[in-house]
Amino acid sequence: MNLNADTFWQYSLQVYKDKKVAKTALALQDSYQVNVNMLLLLCWCLDNGAIVTLNQWKVLKAAIVTSDDKLYQHRKQRRLAKQATPFNAEVYGELKQQELALEMEQQEALTAAYNRLDVEYVPLSGINGSIAGFINLYGLRNTPEAVKWVTLVVQLSQSKMQHS
Repeated sequence: MNLNADTFWQYSLQVYKDKKVAKTALALQDSYQVNVNMLLLLCWCLDNGAIVTLNQWKVLKAAIVTSDDKLYQHRKQRRLAKQATPFNAEVYGELKQQELALEMEQQEALTAAYNRLDVEYVPLSGINGSIAGFINLYGLRNTPEAVKWVTLVVQLSQSKMQHS
């Protein structure tokens, strides 16, 4: 099954608009350097029965290294603009729009890399090892708080998609 970049973007917007998802995903990003787009891809995989192995997660992460660095630098710039005195809402708004465009570019790179993988699919009621690979990728196995946050985002995304 191929993953369309626009479909993934719309899925991500749907999941991310939940305030708990956004807050938890940003906490994972800021505290544990978890890439939010990768986290959203994990949610999509679980919602669609796709099993991504640890090695495949590594390939996906490698595919977005450059865009991840660009996003990190841009995010720093936007956060500085948010704290600037006097605050310039127009500049901040432009930076936010630029960041969204960078996020979309990253998702395009991520979906292109995903579509090159040989991903296995299982029925949605089956056990899916994608989450274990993801947790190992980010070295979160011995970090109960982070594992709890990943689990929370996954649960919220699944309940959100069941009700949409």
